[in-house]
Amino acid sequence: MKIPLFIGIVVGFVLTVDLRADELLPSNRSIGEAIDHYVDAKLKKAKIAPAPAAAGATLVRRLYLDLAGRIPTAMEAQTFINSKDPQKRQKLIEDLTASPEYLRHNATEFDVFLRNENPDGGSVRSYLLAAFQENRPWDRMFRDLIGAGEKAHSAKPEQYVLKRLRDRDVLARDVSSVFFGLNISCAQCHRHPYIGTITQHYFYGMREFFAASYDFKGNLLDRKYVKPGEFKAKSGKMQPVSLMFLDGKQIERPKDALTVADLTKAIQEESKLIEKLAKEKSKELPDQPTFRARVKLAEIGLSTENRDRFAKALVNRLWYRFYGHGLVMRVDQLHANNAPSHPELLDWLARDFIEHKYDIKRLIVGLVSSNAYARTSQWNGKSPPTPDHFAVAAIRPLTPGQWGASFHLVANPTLFGSDKSVTSREKVATALETAGKGAEAFIDYPRDDSPISASESMRLSNDAGIQKSLVGRAASLVKQKDRKSQITESVWIVLSRPPTDSEVELFDKYLERRKDRPEAGLHQMIWALVNSPEFRFNH
Repeated sequence: MKIPLFIGIVVGFVLTVDLRADELLPSNRSIGEAIDHYVDAKLKKAKIAPAPAAAGATLVRRLYLDLAGRIPTAMEAQTFINSKDPQKRQKLIEDLTASPEYLRHNATEFDVFLRNENPDGGSVRSYLLAAFQENRPWDRMFRDLIGAGEKAHSAKPEQYVLKRLRDRDVLARDVSSVFFGLNISCAQCHRHPYIGTITQHYFYGMREFFAASYDFKGNLLDRKYVKPGEFKAKSGKMQPVSLMFLDGKQIERPKDALTVADLTKAIQEESKLIEKLAKEKSKELPDQPTFRARVKLAEIGLSTENRDRFAKALVNRLWYRFYGHGLVMRVDQLHANNAPSHPELLDWLARDFIEHKYDIKRLIVGLVSSNAYARTSQWNGKSPPTPDHFAVAAIRPLTPGQWGASFHLVANPTLFGSDKSVTSREKVATALETAGKGAEAFIDYPRDDSPISASESMRLSNDAGIQKSLVGRAASLVKQKDRKSQITESVWIVLSRPPTDSEVELFDKYLERRKDRPEAGLHQMIWALVNSPEFRFNH
């Protein structure tokens, strides 16, 4: 694309109706083949001819941004475009997903996703880095994050719960939304507006899984004794509540012989013991109960009855990330009254994800391997089809990390040297990650229907630090005496493609007017390219 430079699940509550496995495409098909089968079938039925494949320059830039979190260098882009290898795309995907940049970018993306627009959610990025390094399955990551894993991790993934214990309402909302694709926060006060069977009991039933959880010196532990759960109903009366999962299944806590008075006393005594141990310097932890509700939550959520819901939630989130529009929109409203645009495709992808033991890396490789992913974002017809047809690629704003890393790459001509060792790649990945974090101060994280802010535009146009960062690149270009070479290299560096004839003419006229100060002219040309919409978006 050329942009002008200056311009069914059924949630709980209702019966889940999925196609039988034998009605779907065979499981021996690749993910890319399955995507194109179902997307093309819908296009054919709607009599829509999809947009053609994107040009090599567009595709290589898209893949680098999505998998490495940055634009390609000019050399990387040119190598891909000029290659005659019919397998070059798959080889690039394999290379990128094996890189340290992929690990860091994927960890950043998942960290944002897990926070669920919750600024106080706390980062678990160090855990995610370790998990993606070993390609840990998503079901194990889920157990780790809610503190129900089989072993302790030095990166402490249970911080996901610990950081939310101050507001268990938010915790219940985030766990339901992130891991099971259903935001039930509205059921905190009344019935769900789209699913009448979801009442307050569902919200407080999910909340109850964390009622016994507490923070002890930074450790996520469970109390043995807790008061019976209850909530204030809309009628104003207090209602008892049990542990209840999103499918409506209730779980009873272990019975004991304690009377109400004895229970109150037991709670008080346990609290005193916890307080006593907390004051001591010893590393001794309070005894833990045999029954832990969070462990039970993991068992139920990953059971045969509910694993399909668990798998679809992440499949849909990742589809949204790479295609710009979910198979179900909104991504946190997977329920029977909000049908997927491609139900069979969602079923197939969820089945495949489960069969391959929740392998996230495999799923990501498959999602970016389809023809649908590789379409151009240009639509030459009268008006493009609705986004849920996936007939044309979506134009997606860069995340702060993508923008910061890409800008750093543009501004530092010697960042990638001849050393291709693992150590060197790690250093580059670290530098790009640092630059990405710095961009969070003025680049907004993309949100649905959220425009680029005026403050961002003003910062990019006027910030002295950003202007100064480009001086080194201009100085390296001025050494080339041939003006066309300067223009060509500049466009390749920033936009990952060759310049058009009109762009060469435009910049040549500008640089001619600045020939008394050639370095300043090149500096302004690069600045204009960086501030163009084409650099700001993944297209």
